[in-house]
Order: sequence, then structure tokens, then C-alpha cells
Amino acid sequence: MAGINITKTGGGFSISKPKAGARPKPTPVARAAELLVCRSLGIVKDGEDVIVAALDAFADRFKDQLSPDVIVAMRGLFKLDDSSATDVEEALIAHGGGCALDLEQNDTGAAAQQEAS
Repeated sequence: MAGINITKTGGGFSISKPKAGARPKPTPVARAAELLVCRSLGIVKDGEDVIVAALDAFADRFKDQLSPDVIVAMRGLFKLDDSSATDVEEALIAHGGGCALDLEQNDTGAAAQQEAS
């Protein structure tokens, strides 16, 4: 049973409920889920936030200027030199075409008309 201690004393058993101070405080479900996701993605390692450490290290390196290896890493991160990523972007633009921007403008105009009426 959760929250109950059963101990053997003498010839019988003793059932007691631990004091509220002895129990660890429950973690909110959202925080527990966040930690689980972060752990599974490798963002949290041994209870430490890896992202914070990485960002701090990046900020220290960025104080004066960007080094060439940082520029190479950022170009790789944002796939600036990746021809397949560029091909995918061009295909998406070709698929949506210029009409995609027209649809966005029409949605804005329709929303403005609805607010006016």
C-alpha cells in the first residue's frame, strides 16, 4: 500500500503512516513530464541541464568574435550548405507557389472584414 509503513515488532506487525515532512514533495506532473522528455532527448544529463551549459560555453566563446569552427557548426546546424535541404525548400516553394502568400493576405483581409462587421 502506498504511503503506509508495515514493520514487524515483537510477535506482530505495526502499521504506521509516515509524517508529511518525511515524504518527499510530489513533483508536478508537467515538470516530471518535462524532465522525462529532456532526459530522453539528451538535454538533461545526470540532473544537469546540458543546454544551459552549452549556451554558457557558446556565450563565452562569442564574447569577442566568432571562431571559424563556430561558423562551420552554425552553417551545419541551419543546413546552409546542404543541397538536399535547399532542394526540399525549393520544392515546397514550387508546390505552394506565389499563391501561398496571396492566401495569407486574403486571410488577413477576411479577418479585418469580419472585425469591421
